[in-house]
Amino acid sequence: MSARARLVHFAEVHAGLVLSAGVIVSLLIISLLSGRFGQIGPDGDDVMRMVQVRDLLNGQGWFDLTQPRLGPEGGTLMHWSRLVDLPIAAIAHTLSPFIGQEAALRIACAVWPLISVLIVTSGLVAGARALGVPGVLFFTCLLGFAVLFRHFRFLPGAIDHHNLQLGLLVLAAGCLVGRERAPAPMALAGALLALTAAIGAEVHLFVVAIAAFVALDWAITGAPAQRGAAVFGASFAAVLTATFLITVPPLDYGIARCDAHASVTLLAGLAGGAAFALAVQVTSEKSMAMRFAALANVGAICAALVLVIGPQCLSNPLDSLSPQAHDLWLARVDEARPTLVYLRSGQLDEFLFRLGTPLAGLAAAGWLAWRRDEARAQLLFILLLTVCLVLSLYQTRFYVFGQLFAVLPLAVLAARAQAGALGPSVPRLTYLLVVLLAVPTMWSAAGAVLAPQARPAAARLSAAASCDPPATYAALASLPPGRILAPASEAPDILASTPHSALYGHYHRNRAGIDAALAIFTSAPDAARPRLAAAGVDYLLVCPGDADMRFFAAHAPDGLIGRILDGDTPSWLEPVATAGATTVYRVKPR
Repeated sequence: MSARARLVHFAEVHAGLVLSAGVIVSLLIISLLSGRFGQIGPDGDDVMRMVQVRDLLNGQGWFDLTQPRLGPEGGTLMHWSRLVDLPIAAIAHTLSPFIGQEAALRIACAVWPLISVLIVTSGLVAGARALGVPGVLFFTCLLGFAVLFRHFRFLPGAIDHHNLQLGLLVLAAGCLVGRERAPAPMALAGALLALTAAIGAEVHLFVVAIAAFVALDWAITGAPAQRGAAVFGASFAAVLTATFLITVPPLDYGIARCDAHASVTLLAGLAGGAAFALAVQVTSEKSMAMRFAALANVGAICAALVLVIGPQCLSNPLDSLSPQAHDLWLARVDEARPTLVYLRSGQLDEFLFRLGTPLAGLAAAGWLAWRRDEARAQLLFILLLTVCLVLSLYQTRFYVFGQLFAVLPLAVLAARAQAGALGPSVPRLTYLLVVLLAVPTMWSAAGAVLAPQARPAAARLSAAASCDPPATYAALASLPPGRILAPASEAPDILASTPHSALYGHYHRNRAGIDAALAIFTSAPDAARPRLAAAGVDYLLVCPGDADMRFFAAHAPDGLIGRILDGDTPSWLEPVATAGATTVYRVKPR
């Protein structure tokens, strides 16, 4: 065997290792070159997750998810799952005796996202092997690397729950695409779906889509799918129950929360999984009509439980925010904005970066299904990509799921094209076009060429840099502890880097803090002062270069922030610290 043949053989046998190593090395290089290695982020939620893990390590109760320093007096009960805190805390706890807790926590935050990469790559490679299409493993590794090599959700320091949920969903999909429907991967898929559903509610529609795929596959196929479908339902029900008992305090068993693992998800999922497993065992040998009738009964049971226990969960929990919070806060949170906003604002490159690859994946899956080329697997990806695109039109944050779900259908199409299996009218070199369509940055480049525009990015970065966050937090740390009213994006770092509390942050359960902050920012100074006192605010942090500050000054020129930025600072605000363009004021008591 030649050296080249040995290399190819090694890559095929150890595809997961090769892909994982390539992605991890790339992410490490990008993190080091950007100077961010060892830091937490790039997202504020990563910093807040670190604060939550630190609190756990410092003795906060396992079931106590209260962030005591966020919001008004009493703090804010967070909706984040301890299941994500656990591996990070375990790594930090293991290393702490040797290097101290803070250094151990920093290392854990750098290592955990790279471990999450292994879950994603395992799912992609498992799916490629299960499909068994000649050449698909190579293209899966190539396209997987193109999507992941600089993915911000997997950079060292990105410890929020999204990377884990992405990995669990991709691995679950990889377990389900095999034609054999073997019990072991089907059981694993059910467990993975239950785990990701327990971590966060934002993936529930993806979980429903995958469960619907398994259910319909069984209803149509019957006995050949019996064993796999039964263990899928049973493992889903078992793991969902276990995660509920592990993460939900007994006093909360009767509370129907909609934004976290609670009685609604438990009972609907438990009934759905267990009833489905029972239906599979009883009706697999019956007619297709009987199987669909049994499936309808399972669906009716789940729907009835949701309607009785938590009918409010059929709507978006964020819809209950106050009109002021919705208009002045939520509508400006980047990840909560519709992806069409980029198209309306002329940012074609940003729009195509987010949706180009998922759209290409959906087109590839649809065409392959129409050709009956691995049609069963393609139907799964059609479901997932359709859900992703619909959700992305609602909130842009869901595009990251679509980019990964698109990898396998595009890899199959590229492999078929290279092998000349798409017919004489399709040139073999078409695979190059398919590869380009799978790369998000190529879509972004195409958008920039088609609709070039001058971006004030440098000016924005300069304005943000003038706030000098590191110096600001150092200045804050020297002040007596108190409650700070600052731009929402500053809250995680205030909690992580100082002993202070933060009234305002991007966390929807902190409704009282959000409403109070918005009222203070937009009220005239005379009206803002008693509101500051009522909210227990000791300090006000103002930086003219911050987007929040500029927005509120423009929205309410005569409001507190508008007056301060116009140079008319009330006498009851005493400057106590400065850093760059940032000024920290002490709120004088009446």
